Amino acid sequence: MLPSLFVSHGSPRIAIMNNSSTDFLKNLSSLYPEPKYILIISAHWTTSDLKIMSNPNPELIYDFYGFEDALYAKKYNAINNIEQVNKIVSTLKEKNISIVKDESREGYDHGVWTALSLMYPQANIPVIQLSLPIYFSNLELLNIGEALQSLRDDTLIIGSGAMTHNIAGALRDENAPIAPYAQEFRDWVVQNIEDGKYNELLDFKTNAPCVYENHPTLEHFLPLFISLGASKNKKGKSLHNIYMHGNQSMDTIIFED
Repeated sequence: MLPSLFVSHGSPRIAIMNNSSTDFLKNLSSLYPEPKYILIISAHWTTSDLKIMSNPNPELIYDFYGFEDALYAKKYNAINNIEQVNKIVSTLKEKNISIVKDESREGYDHGVWTALSLMYPQANIPVIQLSLPIYFSNLELLNIGEALQSLRDDTLIIGSGAMTHNIAGALRDENAPIAPYAQEFRDWVVQNIEDGKYNELLDFKTNAPCVYENHPTLEHFLPLFISLGASKNKKGKSLHNIYMHGNQSMDTIIFED
């Protein structure tokens, strides 16, 4: 069985950088078997209702501005798989979870292709993207993940977001000292994940320290709950405890059971 992952994708520049975080992502797939499909939920496609991209010929979306030309020239020729899209739709509907096939979605946002271009540079595995239903409760997001558990026989489920995400508080220096508020929040989340205390996590807005210092808006944290829900025992472990720009945790969480 394949794991589910929560990947902190960081800045879009991660796709063209060379550092310990890019090295980590390049080697991440060595920790588990090669999947037949990748199912990814990105912080950068938020919707009111749950949707799945059913565009048979998706393109890359360069949903950022102000970066160097090399990033806009970056290509990742991922393909969709409509048969698997239909299977996922059926799987969710069997669990009474409503989902809409979205043929108008142009393609993959940078929360998808930047990380995958490092993890699977050959782009030879079909990539299916679910939206992040931004108004769903944390429990509803967890339930989506639970409904997807059966897919883990051949599908790698990835929540792509950020353990911490406060752009305004980031420092120019990539190797700046770690901000205490970022360390405190990250350590609280990881401890509860490793202890399997998912009810603490579901109520993170009340229980966690420094929530809004790390997440002025929550879309980068919420994909965690789908990845967590896809875990049977609701326990994960932290990989790559590295920070960039002082407050940007690059943690990846792997849920193996």
